[in-house]
Amino acid sequence: MNTYIPPPLKLSRPSQFDVKYTIKVIQNPIRARCCGFGQKDRRPIDPPPILELLAEDHYGKKVDLKPEDSILFLAQCELYNVDSTENRTLVNTPWSSTISTPFLNSNDKQKSEKPEYVRNLIGSTVSNAYHLVNPEDRTGAYFIFHDLSVRTEGTFTLKFIFVNLAAGEPLTMTTQIEQEVFSSPFSVYPAKKFPGLTESTLLSRCFSKQGIKIPIRNESTYKRITQTHTPYNQEEEDDDNDQNDKQEQVQPIPRMNYTRLPISDFLSPE
Repeated sequence: MNTYIPPPLKLSRPSQFDVKYTIKVIQNPIRARCCGFGQKDRRPIDPPPILELLAEDHYGKKVDLKPEDSILFLAQCELYNVDSTENRTLVNTPWSSTISTPFLNSNDKQKSEKPEYVRNLIGSTVSNAYHLVNPEDRTGAYFIFHDLSVRTEGTFTLKFIFVNLAAGEPLTMTTQIEQEVFSSPFSVYPAKKFPGLTESTLLSRCFSKQGIKIPIRNESTYKRITQTHTPYNQEEEDDDNDQNDKQEQVQPIPRMNYTRLPISDFLSPE
């Protein structure tokens, strides 16, 4: 007698180990302006990093991903140094330095010497898989990090961690990391040295039209408007200058005829 035993926690899911998943960075960050340690000033990394998710079976044949298959696909982002060897996601605050004061005892002084850490990489550091159509009119699964900011200046890289929650263990509520990739190095500038945002890429514009909240900049801001300026003409300018000079010439004051009167006419008689 065959008895059907349902999967743990009644999760009727197919085997996730027959498919191999890989992620690829198709749009690397270039630059950003550091946002400091405030809460309101947010300067997103430009352009936004975008990853593509690829799948193939154990024969090496490409597997088309469906929206319902990638609900539990996640990608997490962390900040690393330019050599991709040290994690820079956390940074100590400038006000966490020790201030010597005579009102602190030894225990309080030890507590004050402990630095206070905050996140150096802020924003949405986790992305779900979006099923979108790329500029080549091909459907795929993409991870988009359009809301990332860095507090401090320097040169960094981004580390992306891909996790398939559907391949985890339902009883232990655990899963394993499928793959890790790094982006190209990018620079974070202070406000006075920031060279400005780059022009929006074709990929960003394509995904923005499909509902992804990617900030798109107008092309007219990157083009010099010359239609409003008339061509320069040296002869016309010389004529205008001559006319202005004639108008600005000082007219001579006409000479008035005065009659001299003897001063005795104004003196009273004795």
